[in-house]
Amino acid sequence: MKVFFKKQYIFPLVYLILVVVCILMAFDYKGSLNSDWWLALCALTLPWSLVSIIFMWALYHGAGLGFFTVMYLAFAIINAFLIYLIARPKNKIENLS
Repeated sequence: MKVFFKKQYIFPLVYLILVVVCILMAFDYKGSLNSDWWLALCALTLPWSLVSIIFMWALYHGAGLGFFTVMYLAFAIINAFLIYLIARPKNKIENLS
């Protein structure tokens, strides 16, 4: 359990939790979109979320919210992996001292 509380695991996990919360708050899956939470979601999933600007009209009118949920989750997984790579120790020999 002690291994799990290292920063290379905590930072991506907190990031993924934030993205899931933003998805749940932004989309109600009845055809409505909360603009404030959607902007927070786009900011969290940058630079990949720039693709959703192309589909902004459809997204604003509630079309394909399930697709966008999967898309934002995929973007979040990519970003979480990049955060993990940045947060992990660079060299295990340096960390022993």
